[in-house]
Amino acid sequence: MHLEPLTKQVGVLKTMDVPADFRMEGWVYVLSNPCMPGIYKIGMTTTSPEVRARELSSATGVPAPFKVEAAFYSHYPLEAEKEIHDALSEWRVNESREFFQLDLKEIIHACSCSCECQVGEKAEYIAIYHDFIIFESLSKINIPELFNEIGISVFGDKLAAAERLIRIGAETIFNIRRKSGVVIAVHDSNAYAIEPADEQALKEAMNEYQAYREELDRRGIYGPEQPVEY
Repeated sequence: MHLEPLTKQVGVLKTMDVPADFRMEGWVYVLSNPCMPGIYKIGMTTTSPEVRARELSSATGVPAPFKVEAAFYSHYPLEAEKEIHDALSEWRVNESREFFQLDLKEIIHACSCSCECQVGEKAEYIAIYHDFIIFESLSKINIPELFNEIGISVFGDKLAAAERLIRIGAETIFNIRRKSGVVIAVHDSNAYAIEPADEQALKEAMNEYQAYREELDRRGIYGPEQPVEY
């Protein structure tokens, strides 16, 4: 199975949602329970944070359901979970349990440092830290078949050719970002150019400053009242 050919969409997007069905290898989740105020459960799952919350809520001895306070995509959820637990070990309620007592903002910051991004975060913010965004997935790839399908004739080792072509493609992506200040995002066989949120903020600040300077120039050094000519 291979991906369909790309259609390049015209223009630059300022914002883009992550598809609702997007997933990685798993998630790290943060749960709260009204019966344990100020205490949060930090764990990982390969199903979904909502399913995991329902599983925990249905357990015997849980008087109230758990609520998903935050969730984070991760390529390596088990490793990310351990890294977060280690970082927050000072606030762990019990060494044998995944509960932590500290401010939710601090927990979210720790999770953000160990995971790819938070669920609900928009693509323009993901683009700040990533050079290429793709919401498609493949379980495997057959390189010789792929070369035949796209019509490229390769003489020599096809695996080595694939690596070289990846490097060429990566350089193209880097050049696009350097020259145009955009990141390419791919979804449903469509390629979009999206402007990272920090670039947008910088342009907005520069435009505001330029407008401020133009207003000062309009007023002149004497302010809105001009000196009397004689």
